[in-house]
Amino acid sequence: MATTISNGTDTLTPELIDGWKPTREARTIVHAILGSNQGAVTLRPHALRSGTLAIVVGTDASLAAAIEGMLCSGDVLTLADNDQPLVGMSFVISGRVEGPRLDDDTREVWLIDADFQEVAS
Repeated sequence: MATTISNGTDTLTPELIDGWKPTREARTIVHAILGSNQGAVTLRPHALRSGTLAIVVGTDASLAAAIEGMLCSGDVLTLADNDQPLVGMSFVISGRVEGPRLDDDTREVWLIDADFQEVAS
């Protein structure tokens, strides 16, 4: 199965997600204690994943425009892939959307990069 991006109503299928390198921020807090070389620790789970999706749309310019529109809609989106279930998540765009732009090598394939923040795993 291909990777899909959905807003709950529409589902779009890019050629592939070429880059998916999420990070998870620690939320544990270490409190310095004056006069002590040990700290007090407040343990907390890590935040949900965030990072940048590198989306290869393919040669279909209208699909590239539709994916850009979905990413910029302000909706909670779902990323799914039966072959790579680890990438599955509900997410929002948390920063920039770069593209659609033509690949420098082929000048035919449309690419989009988008900063994401997972909202549910």
